[in-house]
Amino acid sequence: MDRVADCFARTYMQARAKFLAAVERGGARRLSSHTNPAKGPDGEDCVTDVAWIGPQDARKLLILVSGTHGIEGYAGSGCQVAWLNDRWFERLAPRDTAVLLIHAINPHGFAWGRRVNEHNVDLNRNFIDHAKPRPANADYEAVRQHIDPAEWTEPSLGQHNAAIAAFLNRDTHDVTCKAMHGGQYVNPRGIFYGGTEAAWSNRLFRERVAQHAAAAEHVAVIDYHTGGGVFGFCDLFIDDDHAGAPARDWFAHVSVIAEDKASNGKNAQSETPGNLFYSLPEILPGKAVTLCLVELRTGEVGGHDVIRAENWLFQHGDPHSPEGLALRAQMRERFYPARAEWKVMAAYQSNAMLAEALDGLSRVST
Repeated sequence: MDRVADCFARTYMQARAKFLAAVERGGARRLSSHTNPAKGPDGEDCVTDVAWIGPQDARKLLILVSGTHGIEGYAGSGCQVAWLNDRWFERLAPRDTAVLLIHAINPHGFAWGRRVNEHNVDLNRNFIDHAKPRPANADYEAVRQHIDPAEWTEPSLGQHNAAIAAFLNRDTHDVTCKAMHGGQYVNPRGIFYGGTEAAWSNRLFRERVAQHAAAAEHVAVIDYHTGGGVFGFCDLFIDDDHAGAPARDWFAHVSVIAEDKASNGKNAQSETPGNLFYSLPEILPGKAVTLCLVELRTGEVGGHDVIRAENWLFQHGDPHSPEGLALRAQMRERFYPARAEWKVMAAYQSNAMLAEALDGLSRVST
């Protein structure tokens, strides 16, 4: 257990060091490193690293992305490191197949322990066409003062949640709703903010993928995330609009929740604009693309109050105060549990999923 758990880091800098060491040890090669303009909490550089394993001209390519939601990069990084350390590519990769690893695509959020980037932008709400009118979220605008309040106390939180529940005509204070999760483009200090332009990480992702996937004919992408649910389990979201049906046949050992926007207009993921997930067909026109979003489950369902509290802290509070440190620790545990058992379960399920993805690619005709 300790050997696997040790693949997971305590800090962003440690995660980067583990990844680069695993790249060398696992037979991969580092292609490039990209330093974000903003610094980490201790003045350190925040860097996205890109690595490759396999033939350069492979017609089938698997892309592994960690850190889209900053702090969730701890889990994705650990899974990337565990896979490289055990040299699974040498054991399982079919011919004419390569793997592109993008480590910490949102390195600033990773370093600071935040889901958002250096401008409070949620990267998974940023992949829209910024030349067009931005998506509206009338629900958020109606209750934004309650979702993102200037004051954060237990009594005020109860009042704000009650106001949100009343607006939604619910008899519960569960505020997991489109007003928040659906993203918003009007309040740069609020949660799930999508930004006004393509973020640094957005531009970098597009550039690296377009360059390194140029020779591939079929590209599968796995984007690592964490979130509430049964502790230690894993869910896999597939986009039915882009080779989702074949991908369902690839995975036998994870829970596959297929998106079907045509028949289920209320699907939570389908109502989320700006997802990195959906940029791939645009980045790779004419290629077959299989899109997979992994959610490593951390326990308690929900968690929007934790996200709101953390956002309030960085917008109105003091992240370095005792209260701030406590809120940040709560945020970290919510998205990156400390227990070694969780890390081992995450790595085990990731390795199984990657084996299935490589096997699935081997059965794809190009």
